[in-house]
Amino acid sequence: MNARSIGLTTAVFFLLLGSAQVFLSLRLPGGLGISAAEPGPGLFPAAVGALMVVAASIHLLQTVMTRGEAEDPVARKPLDIILLIGTLSAYILLLPRAGYLVSAFLLLLGTLTIFGMPGLARRVATSALMTGVSYLIFTRALRVNLTAPTWFS
Repeated sequence: MNARSIGLTTAVFFLLLGSAQVFLSLRLPGGLGISAAEPGPGLFPAAVGALMVVAASIHLLQTVMTRGEAEDPVARKPLDIILLIGTLSAYILLLPRAGYLVSAFLLLLGTLTIFGMPGLARRVATSALMTGVSYLIFTRALRVNLTAPTWFS
């Protein structure tokens, strides 16, 4: 199986998965909710499913528009997978102790490092920016009380 057929198969799989997630999220009792102030149980899964559909559609279009045979994908080293599992485990352990901001920042920084984003300053800036954006979305728009640090207070 070449890289193009793997890309097509993956894009179609996530397109179907995201569509099913949006459909099933809307069928939950309470659906999307009354308003942004009172979100329903289906709001977050529907948003994630919609993002999945958009990303899969873009990937599908890029794969279809690619001419010729693409290079075979580089296999991930087993060490990368172990490091990613370790990073996720550290996030789970740190979240109740260090709080959302520190845990999310370290998770993003570790993930960007594992997947090879160039430049330490760029990784730190991206991690800080995305942590701040997610914090504002959760606290301001969705009015979610995020985990407060217990070790640092």
